[in-house]
Amino acid sequence: MIKLSTNVLGVHALKNGRIIQRMPFPQEPKEIAKRLAESETGVCGEEVALLNELVKTGIKELDVDNPNRFHGRGFGIEFIEDKSFVDPLKIADELGIPRKEVQDMILAVNRELTKQKLRVLERDQIMIQAVSSLDDIEEVSNRLMERLREWYSLHFPELSLLVVNSGLYARIIASKDKVSMDGGLEAQIEAARKDSLGMDYSDSDMAEVRRLAESVVKLDSFREDTEKYIEEMMREIAPNTCELAGPLLGARLIAIAGSLERLSKLPGSTIQIMGAEESFFRFLKTRKLPPKHGVIFQLPEIRSAPKHLRGKFSRKFASKMAIASKADYFKGEFIGDKLRSDFLEAVEKLKKQPAKKTFPEDGGGRPRHERGLNDRVERHGGKNKRFKPGRRH
Repeated sequence: MIKLSTNVLGVHALKNGRIIQRMPFPQEPKEIAKRLAESETGVCGEEVALLNELVKTGIKELDVDNPNRFHGRGFGIEFIEDKSFVDPLKIADELGIPRKEVQDMILAVNRELTKQKLRVLERDQIMIQAVSSLDDIEEVSNRLMERLREWYSLHFPELSLLVVNSGLYARIIASKDKVSMDGGLEAQIEAARKDSLGMDYSDSDMAEVRRLAESVVKLDSFREDTEKYIEEMMREIAPNTCELAGPLLGARLIAIAGSLERLSKLPGSTIQIMGAEESFFRFLKTRKLPPKHGVIFQLPEIRSAPKHLRGKFSRKFASKMAIASKADYFKGEFIGDKLRSDFLEAVEKLKKQPAKKTFPEDGGGRPRHERGLNDRVERHGGKNKRFKPGRRH
């Protein structure tokens, strides 16, 4: 039986341990490392060339270390698994290459392979940094917006009451020209400006306030650009997660998990409460009600759901998210649209179900129906005995 062996010296066809045909690699360590990396999961060019030569000789069977990487490539050869090790030093002896030269080559190639693996950074780690950047932008923008409202309210306090939208408020102050807005709101602002109770600002005062407003406007534009960037990356890295949860929520789930790989390994029950760790540990400590949802509360279907249905919606969504993240990490087919439609269908079914009767808790954390049973037991002679559900009295 002929065995195919790939090492730093090239690709070799061996019969009874002797070379019958070979395709050498280039002498540069970088090129050798590149070809060895290709041959880990696929087939490098030298392997293809040698296999085509072997096919011409009429070979039908070939021993290889990993038959899976050759299947489906149309070679017309049956690949049989053979894990036996072929020592490259013995091949070097047969080729007349000094062992010291081969050992130095192996060391150099291994160094290049290690460099390549260290340089490989998963794209989801870049996206996680973008999510963190978005959080920082939000925090800074909110603080500057609060300062802007307080500062400008000394001059025109009525504007803060008329304009609730922070972005519009900053644009009105930053722009010397008219800002497009509702006609009725514009008229109200002009009327309030004429009879404003605020103090007068000098030109230098207005210039400083306007500079702060311009900074807020730029931060809003920066935030929008970052959100678009995250959406593009999500459609590239995790299309199923993006379709099911939306780009921002999906990216935030990956960021909380630490990576797409980590998210794909989490069960739905863990995904459901991601972001609510403090509430969960409080539940473990006090045995109060556990959290029904974490950051997935941002999903419109959960956020707008009746309170008694939010837990059920969260469980359904988390289970679908576990499937979507696995499909993204293991590069499966696109099933995001189907997962999304299945989730929405389950939501509609749950909405049609009648609400179950619940028992509110009393001040001591006990359900009210349990408290009533305790009271009745004590009234009928159960002195100093608390009624415990499931225990016979």
